[in-house]
Amino acid sequence: MSSVTPASSMPELAGRHIRRRKGSKHDRTGCLTCRYRRKKCVENTFPSCGACMRLNLECIREAKHRVVPSNGSINKANKLARVNSPLDSQIDRPLCVQSHDISSKRRYAMRYYVTVLTQLLTVSQQYNSFLSAFLPMAMESPALADSLVAWASGHLSASDDRYAITALEARSASLSALSKSISTASDITYHETNTATCLILLTSEVCLGNYAGWYNHLTGAKHIIQSACNVAGNQVVHGPDAFKHSAEGQWVLRNFAYHDVLGSVTLGTKPLIHADYLEGITDVVDSYIGVASQLLVFISEISNIDTSSELQMQEYFAIIETNLQSWHCHVDSSADLAAVAYTYRSAALIYLYRQMRKYLRLNKETLPNNQTKLIELDSKIQTEVFNTLIHISNVSPSGIPDSALLFPLFVAGGEAREGCHIDMIQLLLRLMLEKRPFHNIIRALGVLEVIWNRRMQASEDEVDWEDVVTSQGGGLLLT
Repeated sequence: MSSVTPASSMPELAGRHIRRRKGSKHDRTGCLTCRYRRKKCVENTFPSCGACMRLNLECIREAKHRVVPSNGSINKANKLARVNSPLDSQIDRPLCVQSHDISSKRRYAMRYYVTVLTQLLTVSQQYNSFLSAFLPMAMESPALADSLVAWASGHLSASDDRYAITALEARSASLSALSKSISTASDITYHETNTATCLILLTSEVCLGNYAGWYNHLTGAKHIIQSACNVAGNQVVHGPDAFKHSAEGQWVLRNFAYHDVLGSVTLGTKPLIHADYLEGITDVVDSYIGVASQLLVFISEISNIDTSSELQMQEYFAIIETNLQSWHCHVDSSADLAAVAYTYRSAALIYLYRQMRKYLRLNKETLPNNQTKLIELDSKIQTEVFNTLIHISNVSPSGIPDSALLFPLFVAGGEAREGCHIDMIQLLLRLMLEKRPFHNIIRALGVLEVIWNRRMQASEDEVDWEDVVTSQGGGLLLT
């Protein structure tokens, strides 16, 4: 039978110290990893606790709570409602490795390349050569592996300064390994991986804001391609043909052509190698340009038109225009990839008309009916600006393929005159920049806004993006 404590004993009981468990401070301030493991978060240091560092675990901390809503919260909410893509969540909230260990940063950078960066660049999840080709090739080439780490670390450094050193170290290691590999290259696989390394270093420079340094890597890739040789059957093939006997080699050629041909447009030069080597390897879904690889051949032909002869100029102009207007992508292409391809066709036509217009303006004193031809060209250009925006509107808003739209958007934006067209192009580039914070997108948008402002303020109808890029310096690459 239980007894009841008499009231007279209450003062004595109250005077005693009663120990109550209120929970350890580690329960409230420890890392989430230790809480999940039901362990005390000993040596609760930042950014990694002692337990996680000892066991080589990822030390995850609880996110800080925002009390005052940010100004951009409404815009961000609208964006998430408009574009419901699993990739967006990875990009908006990139994981941040907590360890200071160099090898951990390299591992995380490669993980970032696989899970995020490759998704930002490809137009097709099914045909993603950034994964299916570059990763196996990196197993054979330390130079290529280091270039991938440098590329990914460079992107991570935009949100975490600790990765800047990792990027520099990996880039230095890649260049050193590339130099050694070039000097000892013995078969075509070396040429494939060495060219791929140059292209990765090139892309890294462009995305991180070095608008001029990329061309050195492109030139290096050209020399490697031209020096290659391979045995095919009973004959020895050289140059680009040596790359065509493997899926990886074909991808490297298309990758090179993408940068070389589109780079020739913004540089105002001929491509380093005429893109006719693409014949026979364009009937695939390319990771950069989808089903539009054949259009690179047409753009290369435009850049190579001989302007010294009026007769030849007119003849080539008519042939290329007819070929572009009659070109159609494969009937089995997805709606998104077809829309992307047709934006490139319109961009190629705009580029063709621009080249012809430039020629007419330079020879306006000697060519008959010059003004009439200029008016006709301007009309054709505005038609293709409109067509570009129509095709872009057919790309699904949550789809990945919009990563390839920078070149056609810029080319159309440079010729846009209607306010509604300018507003749409500006909006599309800003949305692209939100999803893909690459410096070349910032650069392209900045050049276009200078053009639009000049035309609006001073009625400079003939202001051209080539003049703006030249006056600002630094170059421009739209890949």
